[in-house]
Amino acid sequence: MPTRNRAELLERALGSVVEAMAPVAGLVEVTVSDGSDDDSSGKVTRRMLEGWPGGYRYVWNRPALELTGNMNRSVELASGEWVQQLDDDDLMLPGAGRLMVEAIRAAGAGEMVLVFGARIVDQHGTPRREQRFRRGRYLEPRKALRRLLRNSSFVREPMVVVRRRALEREGLFDTGIGGPSDTDMWVRLFSRYGVRLVPGASCAYTIHESAATTGMWNRATIRDLGEIFDRAVAQRLVPERSVRRWQADFLHQFILAGAWRRLRLRRRADARAVLELLDLPEVRRLGPSLRWLPVQAAFNLATVGAQGTRSSQISRQ
Repeated sequence: MPTRNRAELLERALGSVVEAMAPVAGLVEVTVSDGSDDDSSGKVTRRMLEGWPGGYRYVWNRPALELTGNMNRSVELASGEWVQQLDDDDLMLPGAGRLMVEAIRAAGAGEMVLVFGARIVDQHGTPRREQRFRRGRYLEPRKALRRLLRNSSFVREPMVVVRRRALEREGLFDTGIGGPSDTDMWVRLFSRYGVRLVPGASCAYTIHESAATTGMWNRATIRDLGEIFDRAVAQRLVPERSVRRWQADFLHQFILAGAWRRLRLRRRADARAVLELLDLPEVRRLGPSLRWLPVQAAFNLATVGAQGTRSSQISRQ
């Protein structure tokens, strides 16, 4: 668990871990990599985990690490065979401990990546929807990569559990790729090992709609995602034309999702600004996403306001 200056959220997340893992606590180690300005999070960690049956490790990084470095540090602290990344604003669900241990014990010797379902919640913990797999199955690398790269919401970070040696082999999270470093890691893992889908939900993933005017919807993220897709092409696992078609679907879905979050808050100007990302040359040269074209047209209409129609060519695709 990486954290920084969010002691209240960390306490909530650790509380969910204590409850979810109680039946299998002796098998579960907890690590916390903290970049906070004070010792508030350290006090929370010690109070919540003192005497934890599976043990815990805590480090207060001075100076603080940037986000991806903090993520890597929390992995480096772990000694277990399997690793899950849980951000301090996400939660484990009751019963997740037994579900995860059973899935791990059932995994084949060559299986390195498990993906569980998730409950999508808002910042208050109110459920919005469920994201589950209808049945458990293994996806070989080509199919796993296709599912990942066609759907920007297919994997959310706490849903994934990975064998530690696979993470180490891949070099942990790339600190040079920017915000979507988790997507880059999943591309590397899925394309090498495939993935085992587990039907049950293990975690609650938090969407912070109150912060809809900030975050990842900017040109830098689009550029970083482009680099990730370039790396997928370089692997030559599937033809480039297929990867670029998936890239168009992925980026259109990602951008439309950002616009939708703003529209939910009645921030039409902010939604228009997000939709302008579709005008970027690196997006336009991929061509339209037939999968998302009807939704895109509806968004173009929904964001028309007092300032007039968008001046872009998106509506003419």
